[in-house]
Parts: sequence; structure tokens; C-alpha cells
Amino acid sequence: MSALEALAAQASLARKMRGTDTFDQCSSLQDEIAKAIMPKSPIAILAKFDAQQENAKKKAEEFETLQEQVRDAPERAFERNQAREEAVRLIEEALADGSEVELETLRKEFDPENVLNNFQELCCALTGGYPTLDLPEDDVVTPERVRETVQKAHGALKAWMEQGDARPAYERTIAAMDSLVEEAASKGISSIFTTFLMHPKKRRELEPSIRAIEDALTEELNVLCAADADAAQDSVLEAVKLAWATLTAFYERFLAFSIMRSKSAAMELGESLSRLKPGLLSPSTEDVQRLFKDLRSKTRKRKRLALDLEEAREDARRGTEQDHAEVVRLEGELSQIESVYKLDSELRRKRARLLRHTEEHYPELLSDRKWLESIDVTDPATQKLSELGLLLTNAKREDFQELADLAPSSGKSVLQVRDSDGRVSVLKSFHLAREEWSSRFYRQVTALAQLQSAYIVRIQGVFMQDAREGYILMPFYEGGDLATWIVDNPHADLGTRRRIAIGLLSGLHDLHLRGFVHCDVKPENVFLAKGLSPVLGDFDGVQSHNVTMTQPLQATFKYMAPELRHGNVDKVEPPVDMFSVGVVLADLFEDAEMSDATQSLISDLQSADPSQRPTALEALRHEAFQVEPVKVASCTICLDNCTVSEGVSCADGHFICKTCLGDSVRAAAEPQAHVKISQDGSMRCVTPDCNLLISGATIGAALPDEVFAALLKILREHFERDAAAEQERQVQQRVQTALQDYGEEFEVRNHLRIIQAEVLTLSCPRCKQAFVDFEGCCALECAACPCHFCAWCFEDTGNDTDACHRHVASCTSKPRTQTDPFFSSMDVVQRAWVKLRADRLQYYLRHKVANEATRDAVYEKLTPLLTPDIVGSNFIP
Repeated sequence: MSALEALAAQASLARKMRGTDTFDQCSSLQDEIAKAIMPKSPIAILAKFDAQQENAKKKAEEFETLQEQVRDAPERAFERNQAREEAVRLIEEALADGSEVELETLRKEFDPENVLNNFQELCCALTGGYPTLDLPEDDVVTPERVRETVQKAHGALKAWMEQGDARPAYERTIAAMDSLVEEAASKGISSIFTTFLMHPKKRRELEPSIRAIEDALTEELNVLCAADADAAQDSVLEAVKLAWATLTAFYERFLAFSIMRSKSAAMELGESLSRLKPGLLSPSTEDVQRLFKDLRSKTRKRKRLALDLEEAREDARRGTEQDHAEVVRLEGELSQIESVYKLDSELRRKRARLLRHTEEHYPELLSDRKWLESIDVTDPATQKLSELGLLLTNAKREDFQELADLAPSSGKSVLQVRDSDGRVSVLKSFHLAREEWSSRFYRQVTALAQLQSAYIVRIQGVFMQDAREGYILMPFYEGGDLATWIVDNPHADLGTRRRIAIGLLSGLHDLHLRGFVHCDVKPENVFLAKGLSPVLGDFDGVQSHNVTMTQPLQATFKYMAPELRHGNVDKVEPPVDMFSVGVVLADLFEDAEMSDATQSLISDLQSADPSQRPTALEALRHEAFQVEPVKVASCTICLDNCTVSEGVSCADGHFICKTCLGDSVRAAAEPQAHVKISQDGSMRCVTPDCNLLISGATIGAALPDEVFAALLKILREHFERDAAAEQERQVQQRVQTALQDYGEEFEVRNHLRIIQAEVLTLSCPRCKQAFVDFEGCCALECAACPCHFCAWCFEDTGNDTDACHRHVASCTSKPRTQTDPFFSSMDVVQRAWVKLRADRLQYYLRHKVANEATRDAVYEKLTPLLTPDIVGSNFIP
């Protein structure tokens, strides 16, 4: 017994010397470290997203490399397609994981200070002082680095505790003693000590249990007295200090940055996805081939009927009632055939869209002559015209009846013609065999295809014949040209002349904004549409500004800028056109009593120094066309003297007569108006530098009934736009509310979350910021990032507003009834959004939900939400 007692005494003394507090603290520290790297911690989420986006980025870069190679090596197309599919999958996985959303939530709810304080206190208790290991300020601590150092500290603590923690051995000693007591009690021994003194026989019966206690004490004593446990403690503490230092640096210096970096990476992934995903659909020529076949059939049938009708009319001149009935029948049958130009227009749009899709995603097909011929593109010239959406497939010169020769010349002809539908147009032909005119033909077509302005002539279509003649079909303007109008209207009022001048300057502004210079602005090249609205035409000499000229200028000397007359420039800039328009305005106002402001503007425009000439926009904002501040009762627009009761004034006394006020209200009702009417009917004073408002009540009281109706129309549009925007917000709120409870099935829940965030919610294609605001212009700009996108198809057009406007003007998703290139009403746009949602949802359900049972479950959850204002009344999944 004495040996056992001695052993127990040694163990007790060793326990006192070692203590258990250190290992209790280590256990708590282990738990705290585990929290720092658990799956839902910021470190783990960031590290996971970094790895995902890096993999997606590498695969996207691999695709881009293959996309470049496939142009010269079409056999690598299959490999390219696989890389694209894999890149899209990886990007969608990274974005669907929602890491940036989780991080934003964590950033708001996570308390790094509390975590660091707990960590620091435990380190202090373990080491006897606060950790002092600091990292340099310029040392970048990444989530992966934090995770590595924390994991090492966790592993070191675990190994050290397994080696030096005597608590398990102590528990085994206590268990052995308890076992001895239980065994003695079972043998009727009430006191172990008495047994040792008086019952040697019974003591022998307890010998195995006593040896178990000796073994447990010996093992515990060995652990307590181990020399290498203390030696290992130093390395463990260093690992803990390093973990604390990196964790502190990350939370204090890099957490916000890492979240911002991850959000930026998510935006980049979104941009890549918007570029790559459309390419998953290979170009299909079926629609184009069907339209081409239909167009060819209807064209032939129309020609046969027209020939039969001509013969029937000859027979009916001296024929019977039956002959007259045949004429009526043929006329009726001919009228039932759909317009070939309507079909051709649809064919042009679809073929242009197909070629743009092919050029961006499958460029190798543009070198495949068989594929090109399948959509009736037989040479590079027709390919370019098809890409612009202008090629009239079946048109021929003999399809147009000549009415008048408008401008004959050796290199081209300009004819007034009538097509088979009875429409009167202008047909310009160019002799493509001559390099000079061939260059003008393609340069003019390319320029006008990019310009969508009410003040610039538009192209209705282009066709070629025998590869020697190129034809451009344009509208015929019944008002004639400005040169003839000036001669015929010497007594025209000042307001009419101003309106023509403003329209001409607006056209030049649109032209210069797209990077072109007309180079031949003169009255003969300005045509007048209905209402005397000017349209700038004859783009034979158009040039890209700041680009070396490839053809000699053909400008008229009177309207030619001085720098061009002297021939000392090889590049043309917008001031060239501004000099010409200055001379045109001098002609326009020649017989009128010009104001000092108008004379000043014309003088500035004709400055010999190009840098001193106003731009088109500056000229539009000139006081000559807006307000010339004068004395009381003189209208600040037309300058006529009126009694105060015959107009309205702002608080500073700037007066506008009723006539000009009515013109301003009418102008405000037009798209892209420079005059704005607010929701309450008020209007900012048109005097330059005056920001005071004229109240809606004042304006309404001064307007005649017919103009008051225009004001009501503007206010109604404001109301409808606001109501529609609010309705769109409510729709999106309904979508979010209805899909909050995703259910228990993970796959269904994931599909519903994607449908909510990316399919039914209209959002910025780049950063996914929800979008509902619409103010009339279909070229939209995200409020949260620099993305510009199209209101019709929500395509990301980059960071350039001009590129966005160009896309909107030619967007193939735009309704056919939409005539204005840039502006639309909210109700039209809302209908387009309903169709867009329906198309998106239909595509997602059919192509992204592969399992039929899952698709049914998703659709069942969606059904209550699919109301007409969200996906239309005839949605089919």
C-alpha cells in the first residue's frame, strides 16, 4: 500500500505544479480558431469565391484564345464550343453561389472586433501577455493566407494538447479508483484501508484493480513530467501569435477591400457571362431561309399576277362583263399578297441579327461560302450590307417606275420612283465600276446605317445589280429642297425660319455626335418634310472626322470653309460643316429682320478660325434660338412687343408671349425636346441662366384650348410613366415576396432563386441592380455601375452612351410599330418587358431545368405568380 500511496502523492504534486488552466484555455482557443475558418465565415466564403472566379476566369481566357484561333483553324470549333460551355457553367456556379450577397450580409452583421477581442484575451491568458507580433503595413493578407495560418495554429494546438494534456490520464486514474471501490463494495468490503491491514486474502482478490490504479497513476505521472511538452509549447505559441496577427490584419485592413474586390470580380463575371452565354445558341439559318423562300415565291406570284392583270385590263377595254370581273378578281388577288418590301424588311432584320450573332460567336462561319450562300450572301459586299440590315434581297431596277430624274451626273443618278406597292421614293444609283463612286456608295451606306435622326435622311434599303450598279432607296420629301423654298418664300415669318434652322443644326449635332462630317452642307442638300421639318441629305462626300481623307472633296465653293478652299488640310473636322451652315443660315434669314443675336451667331459660324466657330450644340443653345433678355413686355423668344396679359412671366419678369408659349408646349410633347414640362405642369423659364419656374396654373390659364390639350397629354404621360414605374416596382416586389419561401428541395430552391434574381427581375445586365425607372429614352444607364444597356433587350452595350444609343436605334427586339429610334412610351416598353420576361422564363424552364419532375415542381411554385402583367396572358412553359 505504501508504494501506491507514494505514487499517488507524486502524481498529486505533479498536478499542482502543471495545473489545468493552460489546457482549458487551449481548448477554448481551439474553438475560437475553428469559428474563424468555419464554412460561413468571411474568410471561408472569400477563399471559396476567389477560387471559383479564378477557375472561371481561366476558362473564359481559354475560350477567348480558342475564339481567335478558330478564325484560321475552323477544326478547333468543337474545342472552342466546349470551352465556352465550361466557362458559362463555372461563371454561373460562381454567381449562383451568392458569395457577394453573403459577404454583404456578413459585413453588416459580422462583428470582427468581438472575434478579435476573444482571440486576443485567450492568447493573453495562454502566453501571459498580449501578442505583439505585427505585420508590415504594405503586407497584403489574402483570405487564403489567413486560412492557412489559422489552420496551422489549430493543428499545432491539437497536437500539443494530445501530447501534453494530462487530463485524459487523470480521468483514467479516477476511473480506476472508482472501479476499485465498486469491486470492494461488491465483495462486502466496506473499507479498503481495513482490508489491507486485516484481510490479506481479500486484498489479493482486489490485486488486479489495484494494479490498474498503479498503471493509471504511472501513465499520468509520465505525461505530467514529460520534458518535451514544454519545449513544444514555444512553437505552438508562435503559430498562435502568427494566426492572431494575420486574422487581425485581415479584419482590420482587408475585409472591406476583399468584399469590394469580390463584388468587382462578380461584376466582371457577369460581363463575361453576358458575352459568352448568347454563344451557346449556334446560328440557325432556318428562319432566314424560310423568309427568303417565301419572299421569292411571293415576288414571282406578284409579277405573274401583275402581268396577268395588265393583259386583263387590255382585254376589258373592249371586252365583256366577264373580262371586267376578271380584272376585279386579279386586283383583289394581288391586293391579298403581302407586300414584298414588308417581307424583305423582316428578312433584312433577321439576316442582320444572324450575321451579327455569327460574327461575335461563330466567326469561322463567315469564311464558309456554303453557309453564307444558304442565307443568300454571295460576296463580301452583300455580306457587309446584310450585316447592316439594309440588303434588299430580291429588288431589281426594273421593279421601280421612274417618275423624274432629280440630279443626273456621270457617276450616279438620282431618280424619283414608284415601287410596286405604289410608294414614291428616291432611288440613287452609283457606278461601282468606278473606284471613286464605289467608295462613296459604301461610305454613304455605312454612315447612314449608323445614323438614326429625324433630321437626317434614312436608308430604306440597298441592293446591287450585276455587281456594277449599287442602288440606295430613300424617302421622297414632298417639301422639296431648302434652296427652292428660300426662293419661293421670301416673306416667310421669322418663327418658320427659326424652326428650319434649329432642325438643320439638330441634324448636324446628331451627325457630329456619331463621328461624321457631311462636307457638303448647302440649301440644295437640305430637304423639307411635312411641317417644313428639315432633313439633311446627299451624303456622297461624308467623311469620318479626324481621319485622313481618302477621296477629294466635292463641296460647293460658296459654302466651303476657308481651310478647305486653301487645300491645306488632309483631315476634316465638324467646324467645316459649321462654316457651311453659317452661310446656309445667312441665306435662310436674308430677307428677314434678323435680331442681333442671330446676326452674331451667323458671324461666329463664318469665323475664319475654325476653333472660334460654335459647335452644333452650342449654336442650338445660342440666344438666337432661345431667349434674348430684353425689357418688359417684349417676348424673350420672338421679341414681339405684347401686353403683359398676352403671355406669362417668371418671377424675374422674363416674358413669353402666348404664341411662343404654345410653341414651347408643343415642342415639349415631342421626343428629345429641349423644353421640359414637369409633372405639375410647370416649365423652367427659357431665358438663358434663369432657372426659375413658371407655374403650371399660370401656363394652363394662358394657353388656347388646342395647346392646352397638348399640355394635358404631357401631364398624362408623366402620370402614366410614374404609375407604370410604380407598377413595375410592385411587380418586382411581388416576385421577391412570392419566392422568398423557396421550399425544402435544394434543386427547386436554387432554380427559384435564379428565376427571381435573373429571369423575372429586370436588372442591370452587369451588376444585377434591379431597374424600374424609365423616362422615355430607351438607352438606359445603371444607377449602381457605369453600364449602359438597351431597354428593349437589356443587352450590355459597354460604358459609352453613344454606343448604347446606336444599339437602341437598331435593336432587333424593338417592336415593329416603334418608329422613334430612341424614345418610347412607358406602356410600349412595359409590353416589351412582359414579353422579355416570358421569353426568358420559357428559355430557362426548357433549357436550364433538365429534370422534368423538377421543372414541374418549379412551375407549380411559379404558377400563382405568372399573371398577365408579369409574363403576359398566353404564357406557355
